[in-house]
Amino acid sequence: MHQSNMPAYASRDLLVALDEYYEEYEMNPSDWTSPAAKAVSYQGASYGVLFDLHGNLLHVNVNLFEQAGLVDEKGVPILPTSTEEWFEHARIMREKTGKLYWVEDATQFPISFRLFHTLMEQQRVSVVNTDTGEVNIDSEAGRNVLNFMLQRFQRDFSDPNADYTAAQQLFMNGEAAIEMNGTWVVDQYSKELTFDYRAMNFPNLMGRKKVWANSHMWVIPKQQEDKRQYEAAMEFCKFLSEHVYEWAAGSGHIAPRKSALAKLADDQIPQRANYAETASNAVTFPPVISYSNIENIIKEEIEKSWLLDTSVDSVLEQAQKRVESVMNE
Repeated sequence: MHQSNMPAYASRDLLVALDEYYEEYEMNPSDWTSPAAKAVSYQGASYGVLFDLHGNLLHVNVNLFEQAGLVDEKGVPILPTSTEEWFEHARIMREKTGKLYWVEDATQFPISFRLFHTLMEQQRVSVVNTDTGEVNIDSEAGRNVLNFMLQRFQRDFSDPNADYTAAQQLFMNGEAAIEMNGTWVVDQYSKELTFDYRAMNFPNLMGRKKVWANSHMWVIPKQQEDKRQYEAAMEFCKFLSEHVYEWAAGSGHIAPRKSALAKLADDQIPQRANYAETASNAVTFPPVISYSNIENIIKEEIEKSWLLDTSVDSVLEQAQKRVESVMNE
């Protein structure tokens, strides 16, 4: 189950709280990274055995960065550290190479929502506050984010019409220097790309290093009282927990355990060191019951700013109202 979906089930008392099982089955929560530990928590209890974190990365064409002169003395691509620098780097990339600076799926899957969430969290503002019920979309922080997202397209530094496949093809064919996509494509790109490729942590553009993430976790649905079923399920979960290293090494996702992350670094699994920082920078969405609904609303509304030329103020106002309605259900 995804972390984002877990509260909908835990809130209806459909899942077994696992806190008392962790010690019995030799699972050590102190070995979990902070974002991972937060992912399994809901209203003071823990409902999952973590398998990974998966989040947004920047997938970078190193050759294009070299052509643009945007590399350091070691040849590592230099990423922007502010939105102003983002536009300056994008201008340089276009002037030096004629290529797009950045692409992402801007129309199909909820990648736009993930970028919005990322940049809100970088400003220390959550899209929703689950403690107070407050929604912060129509805010100064929200306006900062959406103006930045929109101006990238208006200034022709990114493609506003790209879906997931088109964004991938633009990057893989060398027509874009950066693709924002997830951990799940790292190994595919490492094997298939014909240019020098590097996976990198999402940069700090608006105040602090944070990036959208979700988590795969194993949960146990409540059954009629049958201790044997729970014991069998926990034995299976223990086995999976003990093998998160193998999963992370083979999938590109981020191990939720500090010990596994250390082993991945020691074993020099390709690309993993380049985005290891994402393990601590990851931030999951606040634990809401209607995550999918909220995700879809924000995606639909913010994409209107570049697909339908709807004003930023109107988009934020409408998204705010719709999400407030969902939160008040």
